[in-house]
Amino acid sequence: MPLVTQTFNHKALMRIAIVMAFIQFTNALEYMALTPVFAFMADGFSVPVSFSGYVSGMYTLGAVLSGVIAFYYIDRFNKKQFLFRNMLLLGVLTFLSTLTTDFYTLLALRFCAGLVGGTTMGVGMSILINHAPANLRGKMLATVIASFSMVSIIGMPAVLFLCTHYGWHTALWLISSLCLLSLPLIVFILPSDTAPSGVKTSLSIDTKTLLFASSTALVQFSPMLVIPILTPLMTQHMGAQPNMLPLLFLTGGIAGYLSTKITGILTSRLSALMLATISTLLFVASLLIPALGYHNAALFIILFLGASYSRLVSASSVAVQYPEDERRASFSSLQTAIMYLITTLAFFLSSLLLPDQGITAQNLNRLLVVSALAASGFPVMVIILQKKLAKRALQPD
Repeated sequence: MPLVTQTFNHKALMRIAIVMAFIQFTNALEYMALTPVFAFMADGFSVPVSFSGYVSGMYTLGAVLSGVIAFYYIDRFNKKQFLFRNMLLLGVLTFLSTLTTDFYTLLALRFCAGLVGGTTMGVGMSILINHAPANLRGKMLATVIASFSMVSIIGMPAVLFLCTHYGWHTALWLISSLCLLSLPLIVFILPSDTAPSGVKTSLSIDTKTLLFASSTALVQFSPMLVIPILTPLMTQHMGAQPNMLPLLFLTGGIAGYLSTKITGILTSRLSALMLATISTLLFVASLLIPALGYHNAALFIILFLGASYSRLVSASSVAVQYPEDERRASFSSLQTAIMYLITTLAFFLSSLLLPDQGITAQNLNRLLVVSALAASGFPVMVIILQKKLAKRALQPD
């Protein structure tokens, strides 16, 4: 009988994880798709395609702001109801973007979408992790993080196909529909949350909290330096044919998905330091392929995305041990806000390291060296985080 109960609980937990993965997929697609989709939107808004940076920037600004605010106040709300309202608002805001041709109205809508998107996953992940036993939290995290790979494998190709054949409006209608589709899943599958109102978070934005909350963002800083130039890197410096890019990105997305799932399983079998070291070595190895002039774009993107997702799961499995369950939503909201902020800084630094004259071998290698050096600190960071966790276990606050 206990065995049956355990199996049932595990299946119920997996259903929650799959719903959260779907919500994360939708949330990530809504954010990531607007950059390529804006190439189809620009003429209708009478602005150049280069203005896509403003569209992305307004979303990021809203996400950072809402994440910081949520850190202080999210524990006063019912998490399930909050998540339901967020996905409803995100669907409505995405749909409203198809009804306007005024660029400033679009910017306002993207800012509001950022306010919503910046808190959605923090709340959702807190529901999932708080219902998962400690030994399964790494696996649950990997299930949700794998949705990022599915955006590359399924989401983006579908969105671009709709834009090309049926217009950009249909792509945003699809995303809006996915947001609304998540609503019954939230109602019927996610567990109830009965957090009392008026609870004041015990977490404060001190050095320790910032260190744990920023760990996943710092790990992602290295790949985010390279991601903006993936296309010219593979075509101009690695000999990839432009018509092979969809297949290359699909291959990389599959590698990232498999790496995420495998790392999630290994979190309960190998130490976080071991996983961090192995994934970092693979990441640096991927950067050596273009740095040394090898023309093997397929091997590069498989190693690059596979190692990047593995590092993210490893970092998340350590960071998830820091907050108490009742404070997890506020911590995750701060974590998401810092992720958006660090990603923006990485994109900005990537542009600074690659001057206007183009991607030459010299400035490309400089970017790759900075990325590799930044990545190399990950195992050291894991050691520091684990020492702080061990110290807290011996001397609880």
